[in-house]
Order: sequence, then structure tokens, then C-alpha cells
Amino acid sequence: MTSIKTACLAVGDAQIYKVKATLADLHVAADDLSAGDLSDFHSMQTGRDPAEVFPKAIDETTHAIKFGSRVLAVGGHAGGGIWFVTTNVVTELSKAERYRFYRILKSHLEDIKRGNSSGVALTNYVAVSNRAHVRLLEVLGATFQADHAMSPAGFPFKQFWL
Repeated sequence: MTSIKTACLAVGDAQIYKVKATLADLHVAADDLSAGDLSDFHSMQTGRDPAEVFPKAIDETTHAIKFGSRVLAVGGHAGGGIWFVTTNVVTELSKAERYRFYRILKSHLEDIKRGNSSGVALTNYVAVSNRAHVRLLEVLGATFQADHAMSPAGFPFKQFWL
């Protein structure tokens, strides 16, 4: 696991860093999901509220990436079901800050893979329409199913593996 010291990159007066997520971090993320991730959430299954779903996802694998004191992203990978969502804070990042965010995310993924001694597949689904998330997954080395599956809400999703 990458230490806070190595996962922390200075950005002006603020830092981008990874920490163990708290319930408060999940609530903040649920209340400020980026447009693409909020659309994904509702496209998967209708009638859900992120503020009710996200707190149930906290476990030993759940981390937050923060920009100063602000939640930039949260995610986890219990049982191989890898997930990651961003908040609207991501839209405020400069190109250099986005790159620093990506480097922390990539380093965290490498840590997860190194710690995956059981060889459990890291997988999930992403909405075909969430182009920003699909591009990020591609850069992180994801492979995707050839076709797509329809979500319970009736939208096309692709399964991916990291």
C-alpha cells in the first residue's frame, strides 16, 4: 500500500493525496458526484439515492483522493468489484492537477494489483455514454467486453477488467 507520504503531491497551496475513506467522505461524494458518474449511477438502476448507497460501500478497501480538504474521488475493490467515482471537484483541476490525480489513481491501482495474491479479477461495468470514465479506464489498462449489456434501467453498459 502506498503511504500517504508517497501518495501526496503538492499542487499550489493544496495537495492531492489518497487516504482511507470515512463515512463523511462517502456522503460528500454522494452529494457532489460528477455529471458523468451521476448519470452512470442512475443509468444502472432507477430509484436509488447515492446518499443511501455509498455509505454501504465502506470497507477496508475504500479510499478517497482529496484535493486539499475536498473530496475529489472515492472508490474500493472488495471481492474484486472495483469501483471509483469522482466529484465535481475534478472539473476545477488544471491539466497538471489532473495528471497528478491520475498518477495517484494509477499508483493505487498498482498497489491493489500487487496485493491481489488470490488472483481475483478486478471488474465492474461502465456506461457506454460515460466517455470520460471509459477513456480513463482505457489509460489505466482496462480491457472491455466486445459487446454491451443492458442495465436494469435499460441503458448500455460494458463490463471491464483491470
